[in-house]
Amino acid sequence: MNNFAKRYAAFAIANRKLILALMAFFTLFMGYFIQDLDIRNDPDTLLPETNRYVATNAYGEQKFGFGNIMVVGFVLKDCVGGNDPYSDADEIINFDPETGLRINESAPVKMTQTICEAAGGAWEDSADVYQPWFVNMVQKAHNDMVALKHSRGNNFMDIAAQKIKYMGTSEDGGLKFERLIPVAGINITDKQVADTQLAHLKKGIETNPVLAPMLMLKQAKDGTRCEFAQDGWYDDETCKAKGFFIVGDYADTVKSDYLPWVTSTINLVDAIKAEHGDRVEVRIAGEPYFLAFMLYDLVQKWWLFAISFLIVVAMLWYLNKGWRGSVFPLIGVVATIIITLGLMGFTAYKLTTMMVLTPMLLLAIGTGHAVQVVRRYQSELHTNGILPMSAAERAIATTIVPATLAIVTDMVGFFTLSFVDISFYKAYAYFGMFGMMTILITTTTIAPILMAMFPGKNTQVDASMVEASKFEKGMAKTLTSVIMGKMKIIPIGMVVALVAWSAVQTKVFEPTVDSPMPGVEVGINYSRAAFKYDSDANIDLRRLGEVMPGVISVNIPIKGKVENFPMLPACSYDGSQAPGTPCWDEDEDAPQGAFNNAEVMAAIEKTEDWMRSHPNIGFTGSYIQFLKIVNMLMMTPEGQEPDLKYFHVPNAEFIAKNMDVYGDAEDPEWVPDANEIVTGFNGLLEANTNAGDLDSFVAKGWNEGVIMGFVNTMDPVKTHQTVKDIQQWFVDNKDEPGFDLVTWGFKSGDVVHMPESGKTVQIEDSGTDTIAVGGFLGATEATHDVAEVEYIKSPLITALAIFIIAALIFGSPLIAAILTSTLLVTLFGQYGLGAYFTSVENWSGNLHFATLVSLSIAMGLGVDYGIYMISRLREEMQATGGQWVESLRNTLETTGAAVFASIVVLLASFIPLLMTQLANTWALGIFISEALIIDVVIALTIIPLLVYIFKPKYVFGDKK
Repeated sequence: MNNFAKRYAAFAIANRKLILALMAFFTLFMGYFIQDLDIRNDPDTLLPETNRYVATNAYGEQKFGFGNIMVVGFVLKDCVGGNDPYSDADEIINFDPETGLRINESAPVKMTQTICEAAGGAWEDSADVYQPWFVNMVQKAHNDMVALKHSRGNNFMDIAAQKIKYMGTSEDGGLKFERLIPVAGINITDKQVADTQLAHLKKGIETNPVLAPMLMLKQAKDGTRCEFAQDGWYDDETCKAKGFFIVGDYADTVKSDYLPWVTSTINLVDAIKAEHGDRVEVRIAGEPYFLAFMLYDLVQKWWLFAISFLIVVAMLWYLNKGWRGSVFPLIGVVATIIITLGLMGFTAYKLTTMMVLTPMLLLAIGTGHAVQVVRRYQSELHTNGILPMSAAERAIATTIVPATLAIVTDMVGFFTLSFVDISFYKAYAYFGMFGMMTILITTTTIAPILMAMFPGKNTQVDASMVEASKFEKGMAKTLTSVIMGKMKIIPIGMVVALVAWSAVQTKVFEPTVDSPMPGVEVGINYSRAAFKYDSDANIDLRRLGEVMPGVISVNIPIKGKVENFPMLPACSYDGSQAPGTPCWDEDEDAPQGAFNNAEVMAAIEKTEDWMRSHPNIGFTGSYIQFLKIVNMLMMTPEGQEPDLKYFHVPNAEFIAKNMDVYGDAEDPEWVPDANEIVTGFNGLLEANTNAGDLDSFVAKGWNEGVIMGFVNTMDPVKTHQTVKDIQQWFVDNKDEPGFDLVTWGFKSGDVVHMPESGKTVQIEDSGTDTIAVGGFLGATEATHDVAEVEYIKSPLITALAIFIIAALIFGSPLIAAILTSTLLVTLFGQYGLGAYFTSVENWSGNLHFATLVSLSIAMGLGVDYGIYMISRLREEMQATGGQWVESLRNTLETTGAAVFASIVVLLASFIPLLMTQLANTWALGIFISEALIIDVVIALTIIPLLVYIFKPKYVFGDKK
């Protein structure tokens, strides 16, 4: 290795101009492709399309829509003007539904008239939503949201949407479908006309068991949400209508246009707030907004990256004693970042905002290596009194081997991520390895060359330029005495305390069937994983969670089994139909499709009723709700208001219990056919709705449909349990009437034909036969499955790979064991940190799949310092003739000081990761920072101590 290092250094110096020219050209060339970066935060591309949850979600989105739902809520304020707590982001805290108090003890109690008036506001709790200005405001917002690019206007659900109708009976006994509000809005010039229009809206939505729970908020006097049909729902004094919601749907194409789209969305909402913000709360949430806002916030916080870069410049200026020692190393680091970002754009790889970690890591790691090589250059220049080029050659020759070893192990940390089937893991792996590889040229080679080519007026460096500072000398002296004296118990005690704390947090001595470390929650709370608790996006989501019956979507596709519903082609009588070919005769045969079967409809109704009764599920919707409304309207005796007891699917069992309305007085023994009634109601709905009104819930042909709902929690423990409960429901009811006639969702091994893309996907074997759900709940569960497998396996593979490579490169299994054992301490410390965040329910920092990536990366980074320390100890032992104490002190004074400086620079470079509203970058910054702090303590104390105890041949040479 030494011979190779000398030859490489000589080659680099001899061809320095060519190397600089090639680097400049390649940097400019790759920089051109940065404009093609594709950052989209698409959950559908994070995991493989063969995952059962991913496939279910993709199928539901392509077949029925509602895969990219955005919700905007409008709630009348009780306190108008003044210092409304809802206008202050710091004061928006969840209410305790039992006490009505804010969960945060430092926040004020729930808004009351006394607090409102004391804050200078006007108390208007008597107002409700049935005011022309409020309804017209919601209608305008609907129109503006539909006008946004990528909208699916026919799928929108709100009081102004085309598909949301007043459903009643006409004078001739048929169905009547009317818009809830006029296209022109509520009349603002004629009060009598306006009152009639508002009364129509009120009756149309408040008496509708489908629309009311989903699209409006009714509140009791204590601020709690009133549920449809509960006592007091229809009493305006007991339950007052306080808000409306717009549920918008956007096409998948929005994912490639996130930044312009979310900017338009924010401008739209800001305009509403500017005009009506003194009287109305406007809250926005939903998958496309949430994911796009992550990119928006990152772009808005560009100045944090500038500050971080300036801090690195200042640190290098101070550490390397001059602008040359700051600027020249950073030229190489910046080149590495530009080249890597250019490769990301050139490959058109679908990236996430979490990839911001890559350039920050390259900045941090490249700077760390630069500190080592520049200090060595200055040392060679002063100590040996040689010319700058000779000093640069010797600096490269002495540092290229440990730098190569360190960078190779860094690359191993990234490489192991490529085996995890998550797209951004692979992106970290591919681009991280590429970036690490370029550092060998751009930083460890280019920096000393530039310093030698432009040495300044004085070609020699005075002693002050390379002499260790008082701090460095003091640190080396203190640590030497600690390692060699009785105080070694301090670093040993710190490691023991860390391991003990992590053991308690992870509950590693209390393993369960499901987890060897039950204290570590690997599920994901998407909102907390994406944004910090007090971020604007999270505040809006929490507030909507208080007033809406759900926050994240879930869908379950339903399809009639071929053996029960063969779905034959229609018969043709023009001669084109081959004789003997099975076909469906519209006039002779019974209607086709599972949704014309009353028992199937009853099974879907039973499933929806169970889902709505689940403590973690709020609103659900499906075609069944339309069918039940028709049944209620048609079966309620003439002259009476619709009776909710008829809000059911008319299957044989229900008909038998209600023969007073279904039977025939002239023929009391006649029992109507349930399938015929269902088919008749389907025909009524099809005839009285516009094209596309029913497509969101049932497919043409009546053989496929979907149950769509909202889960009212994002707690990873509860969402995981909710999925398990849904799966168990279908296991328990698989042989019940109607359930066995259709397939629910998708299972392992199923072949899925994607409706839009035309792709055929074979779902991978998940080791279970339970069904998968789609929607955001499905995406949540998919990441839970991956994290559950990878949170131990992936970092242990990294550790094994580092051990093998270190053993081969150093030619010493003992050195490899020392390095790997210390890395495992760091790893266990990170498990402890993740478990701690779990224990306090900080779901931004538990070990969900987005933070797991930090484990392997941190291990790759952590081994750098050990490699530099061991390499320098060997060099000093050879220089001092085997004097251990002197070698240790010299190592700590030089390489040890550089390691410490590198840590300071590394931590400074993570400022942007910690200071944006993004929780995923914050979590990555916290985990890697914790690992680096542990690593520097271990590198400066524990590794030298272990080397001294075990005396590996690599450092101490042959024993005499």
